[in-house]
Amino acid sequence: MKNILISGYYGFDNAGDEAILSALCQLFEDYPVRIHVLTAGSEHQLPGCRFVSIQRTHLPAIIKALKTCDLFISGGGGLFQDVTGLGSVPYYGGLLKIAQSMGVPTMVFGQGIGPLRYGINRWLLKQAFRKVQAISVRDEESYEFLQAQGLQHLHLTADPVLTLKAVHPTHALELLHREGVNPTLPMIGVSIRPWPTWFEKQLKAFTSVLAQFARECQAQLVLIPFQPNHDTWMCEEVAYSLSARPHAPPLTILRGHYSPIEVQGMIGCMQMMVGMRLHALIMSAAEYVPAVGLVYDPKVRRFAEQVGYKYVSSITALNEVDHFYSYLHETWQQQEPLRALLHAKMPPLQAKVYEAREHALQLMNLSTVQHDAA
Repeated sequence: MKNILISGYYGFDNAGDEAILSALCQLFEDYPVRIHVLTAGSEHQLPGCRFVSIQRTHLPAIIKALKTCDLFISGGGGLFQDVTGLGSVPYYGGLLKIAQSMGVPTMVFGQGIGPLRYGINRWLLKQAFRKVQAISVRDEESYEFLQAQGLQHLHLTADPVLTLKAVHPTHALELLHREGVNPTLPMIGVSIRPWPTWFEKQLKAFTSVLAQFARECQAQLVLIPFQPNHDTWMCEEVAYSLSARPHAPPLTILRGHYSPIEVQGMIGCMQMMVGMRLHALIMSAAEYVPAVGLVYDPKVRRFAEQVGYKYVSSITALNEVDHFYSYLHETWQQQEPLRALLHAKMPPLQAKVYEAREHALQLMNLSTVQHDAA
């Protein structure tokens, strides 16, 4: 039995990051590996996943785990950036350096790099990645950035969540019905989050277009908070703004606490998604659901371009209501061709994730070939 230690932004009730962890657990579940995860709390668990939680700031416990570790994985998600805080790069880079100092093979799995605004953080990243045996990144811009830093062992992969297996559609529909969603109306999912550039003007533009569009499609809106303690109040702002409009469309804010595989299953029931959260778009693509992105970070644009989603280039750009409406209208009208396009795009992207898994297995002297033979 081999031991893997995984670091990431886990245990903070963010469906996107927890989906990454769920996907990583699924990727290795058929192999002789025991997974340990650095999380916000030592009791953290996820439905359908088997791992041992270790408190992410408890250094003695981390070192103890590394002593019996066959591979340290940093990933996935956007860990190496300095937009949401200045501590991410030193923390995640420091973990890589500790593992390397103890002779543990290290791998970066399915990450998106940046934005990195400060030279010190670019330097710290280079130092942390210099001795990593395999660096897999989920988009071309991250690959080109690391290549420009002179780093080696680079591989272009895709986000692990593209391989996540969701709950059965029947179960997902039951969850939606419990929330009060009308089973007879088409569903447009909406995922938004707080961000400094949300002002009253942008919110009014966003909700006016959504209201008009949903009425024309005779659809209901389903607001999905990906990080409930951050996103729910923003969803409530949208709901309040919509309710003040004449002939407001039916609207539901999901209030339950759901696992990533349940969230993805419910997204799979949508006719269309409007996604600000990156993993709302990734889950949509994995379930072949057409979507329109709302870019607050370059990673959202990168993924939208990768799979052929229309996107609003920034929150400020919502002022151009005609563009937003046209993207929604075009996506709605082209649902079947877009689903067919996603069916064509997913297998090659998923294959890249499985290639990254193969790199991890090789670093532990395992392989899919050995597994298949067994």
